[in-house]
Amino acid sequence: MNSRLVAFKILERFDRRLGKLDALISPAFSSRKIDHRDRRFIFELIYGLMRRRLTLDFYIDKFLTHPKSKNNRTLVQILQIGLYQILYMSKVPDHAAVHECVELAKNNPRTRNSSKTVNAVLRTIIRNKRNLPQPDNERLSSRLAIQFSHPEWLVERWLKRYGLAAAKSLMEFNNKPADIYIRRKRKGLSRQQFEIESRAISDPVNGYLNLYYRLKKSMLPETVALLKEGYCTVQAPSSGWATAMLDAQPGDRILDQCASPGGKTSLLAELVEKTGAVVATDICFSRARKIRHTVRRMRLENVYVVQADGCHTPVQGQFDKVLVDAPCTGTGVFHRNPEARWNKRKSDVQDLAELQSHLLEVAAGNVAHEGILVYSTCSMEPEENEEQILSFLQAHPEFVLEPPPQSIPDQFADLDGYLRISPHIHKLDGMFAARLRKFTVPAD
Repeated sequence: MNSRLVAFKILERFDRRLGKLDALISPAFSSRKIDHRDRRFIFELIYGLMRRRLTLDFYIDKFLTHPKSKNNRTLVQILQIGLYQILYMSKVPDHAAVHECVELAKNNPRTRNSSKTVNAVLRTIIRNKRNLPQPDNERLSSRLAIQFSHPEWLVERWLKRYGLAAAKSLMEFNNKPADIYIRRKRKGLSRQQFEIESRAISDPVNGYLNLYYRLKKSMLPETVALLKEGYCTVQAPSSGWATAMLDAQPGDRILDQCASPGGKTSLLAELVEKTGAVVATDICFSRARKIRHTVRRMRLENVYVVQADGCHTPVQGQFDKVLVDAPCTGTGVFHRNPEARWNKRKSDVQDLAELQSHLLEVAAGNVAHEGILVYSTCSMEPEENEEQILSFLQAHPEFVLEPPPQSIPDQFADLDGYLRISPHIHKLDGMFAARLRKFTVPAD
């Protein structure tokens, strides 16, 4: 099947029901025979288009003048596919992008009579590529939202918090393709042997315990034999540093809440070794199944997966360490999950903050005396991060904030005692984590 048609169908499904792109792409690939090169093309087109969607819509609105055409969502989707290739995919000849999109229009009943419009709009944009219209809105946040393709409500927040230069830097980072990382399993292959076998597909990067590698641009994780064989798993270095905040040791009993897809769980299971154990929970059956798949593939036997709501967990016990990797807006990983910027609303920040507070409250009861509670998110928003922790500490005097362990590099440890990884500064996934120690308050 034509790769642009596959991309169109994925885009069409996304617009019908907002969700995660990988959940839409995987079924599209599994139901068709698509070679490695076409898969990479589809990934680049769909993820890139999603990053630049507001900018593309601005140009389409300027060049697609007829009101009836503007209301034809299928026509707009086809133009988005063509325009992204023309403006951002330098290896695709302009004439090829135009031809394939005209064919898409001809073969779709909703655009069969609009193929000439597709041809005219895309060729006009090609002729004006060096002199495209720019947003002239009075509001700075509106202009930046179009220029950098981010929701205006979020642009306004970032302008107030970071200032113009840093906000632009953050949005520029979000619009670049995300690197894909793998984490080496600690046992099974020596570091030297693993690096010999993975030399052609990856490069070592700085990460917790020197376990992390960046895949070369031509690689997709599904093609990595070492991953299929359980010698590594997909995980970004920022997630490794969040896991390091627990400072897991052999023999520890750890509760990992909201644990899917199992990257942190599997690392913790290796760190506590056979004398320790990890209980991993997630509210959704399919997500709990992902955790099981990860730990089985990596042949880890000290993990107990429980499908459970973290706000009403049936796992009652005194754990040495508890990790709450909380559901969040994900504003620190918009480069990796570009669709999330369109899935989130301004009200989600406060709604998720309330959920996070409840998760922390329940988790606190499962921490043993002198045990550790680590709270982490991949959000950049203070309501979900430091404000959440300050509120929790006021309500729970038995907990104190501890500085990050010595394994955390100084560049990631801020002056307030938190782990804070900023995408536009560190060029990594955004991550926040706090380490809290519990001291039982003696009864009067």
